[in-house]
Amino acid sequence: MPGRQMTFMIGVLILCAGLAGLAWPAAALPAGDDLQREIRRHVEENSLYPADHLRVEVLSLPPAPDRVKGKVSYSIDSRSGEALLGETTLQVRLYEAGRFAGEKSIRVRIEVLQDFVFSLGPVARNTVLSDQDVTVQKRWVRRIAQNAVSSLDEVLGKRLTVSVRPQTQITRNMLREDTPVKKGKMVQVILHNGALSLMTNAVAEEDGAEDALVRVRNWTSNKVISARVIGPSKVQVDFF
Repeated sequence: MPGRQMTFMIGVLILCAGLAGLAWPAAALPAGDDLQREIRRHVEENSLYPADHLRVEVLSLPPAPDRVKGKVSYSIDSRSGEALLGETTLQVRLYEAGRFAGEKSIRVRIEVLQDFVFSLGPVARNTVLSDQDVTVQKRWVRRIAQNAVSSLDEVLGKRLTVSVRPQTQITRNMLREDTPVKKGKMVQVILHNGALSLMTNAVAEEDGAEDALVRVRNWTSNKVISARVIGPSKVQVDFF
């Protein structure tokens, strides 16, 4: 056998022997049901959500052992700061009779039962939403969008910016305040003359819809002026 081929085969044998030494010994594996219970306990203790709202599925459980030589224990770790939602990997370390026996990466799928707001039927753009238009439904999800809404209080009385079909999930970017300026609330006043803009604070003397003129009281001078509503808690005074 040529020297180069012999060297290659020896290298392969050494590599295989090294990998075999890193394997998780079958004798050290806990029973599958026990490991699944421990994985679920780890998720429940480290999740942001209540335990009864979690669903955990183990995707890559190791085979159960034929025999165990000593008392088996193990620790389970997840990535620091992880939300534990969707598909992720947990690190499981096994100990047999108190001695480290091996480590495995276990893939899991985690879902949470969450409230979301959905349209009951078709709803036209610019509709001010009422309880006849929307409802709350529970859904199992693997990801929660930052703009999701979970209660009717976040939706009712707001104006829909798009038309939606039945059973469409309502999100914050679909909504705007029907009354962006409310009486007694603080507003930002923009003084604008085309070339220069200044800002100050005031208190609204009345409710105001988008583009409406409202009276506001200057926070420092106590003077009442009229200003045009240009957005949520924001008005503008134009000087030409």
